[in-house]
Amino acid sequence: MNETVAIAAMGYLATLSAAGFAAWWRGKSDRQGRILDAKVQVYGECSLSLYEYERASYNRTKTRLAGSIEDDRQPLREEAYKANTRARSSIGQVAILSGDEGLAESLSTVRKQIGEYSDAQSTEELTNRHRRALKELDVALATARRDLTANR
Repeated sequence: MNETVAIAAMGYLATLSAAGFAAWWRGKSDRQGRILDAKVQVYGECSLSLYEYERASYNRTKTRLAGSIEDDRQPLREEAYKANTRARSSIGQVAILSGDEGLAESLSTVRKQIGEYSDAQSTEELTNRHRRALKELDVALATARRDLTANR
């Protein structure tokens, strides 16, 4: 009789342990899924904001190099400033979610390179800066992609 009670108790404890483990695993899996969803959204927004900042800065500098008057350039300048702010915010969100300082630093480097468009003295120099920034952006996005696929 004592053996029957002991075996029943072990079965009961095993059932409770299995249920607890399953609940813990499900919670962990749900949390990882939510983090992955957040990363996909934030990385996408960061990519979009950097491309928008790049476009706005390129157009602003190209207009300056073409010799446009100040009044024509003011809306482009404001657009570039707003895009820069969105890019900075997005990079901060990436830094929080990814935990990868290298990724955040790479994205910040791209943003700084785009900001240097305004120093270009010729269309050729602007084109070269544009190519370098886009190449660096491709590298940063590849790092983000690796981070996303590592979490599958």
